[in-house]
Amino acid sequence: MDEHLGNLELLDQPLVAFFASRQTPEEVAKCALKWAEQVSTTDKVVISGFHSPLEKEVLNILLEHKHPVVIVLGRTLYKRVPTQYADPLSEGRMLIMNVRDVSRNNYRTSQLRNFVVADYADECVFAGLHKGSSLNVLYDIRLSKSRRVEEFIIVQ
Repeated sequence: MDEHLGNLELLDQPLVAFFASRQTPEEVAKCALKWAEQVSTTDKVVISGFHSPLEKEVLNILLEHKHPVVIVLGRTLYKRVPTQYADPLSEGRMLIMNVRDVSRNNYRTSQLRNFVVADYADECVFAGLHKGSSLNVLYDIRLSKSRRVEEFIIVQ
């Protein structure tokens, strides 16, 4: 981890990673949003890049429920922190960290971010895996390590 903003102690809590492809079928998205509602009633901290559209929707639900989250960026930290993060940061229920000191996200930095997220997590949730998804490699690695992996629907 290069830099961070927020509560580092969140990394000591049970962590569940959430990954979603950029294009996710509607039925998978509904399951993911239901999962977000359910996980917000647990003590699990959700860690993700919160980059894809569905990941952003899940983040919004978690923030509405005042649930703790760890946002991992594949680029430098925000120069101006988004206003919706002010309260979660000041209340100690958010950590924002980065894995690279580059100005823009790209495929390589996104992949690195996802692997870092998975490495921190005690379990992973994958939504909307499909043939050609860059998340498939990460999913296969997690399965080979015999860690707990939940999946919604894998669309081939």
